[in-house]
Amino acid sequence: MSDALINGLAGAGGGIIAQLITYPLQTVNTRQQTNRDPKKEKRKLGTVEQMCQVVSQEGWDRLYGGLAPSLVGTAASQLAKSPSEISNSFLVYVYV
Repeated sequence: MSDALINGLAGAGGGIIAQLITYPLQTVNTRQQTNRDPKKEKRKLGTVEQMCQVVSQEGWDRLYGGLAPSLVGTAASQLAKSPSEISNSFLVYVYV
């Protein structure tokens, strides 16, 4: 395998791991930004409190709802950062 391909795959793997770690925070952040009902509770929940509330009321899978399309996009963007390097080194590898 060429170095460019290995680097591209490593970047895609790193991007996926980063998404797995930060996606629950993005979910909670989005909920906090869209929760604008003045009739509901007056005190706003912190990030950790809201994460615990989501897990207890809706389950772990709701923190990761919509993760699959995000992972595909992250992997594709990380892998495609240097497509010319990958394709050039692949062609050299195939033809040599």
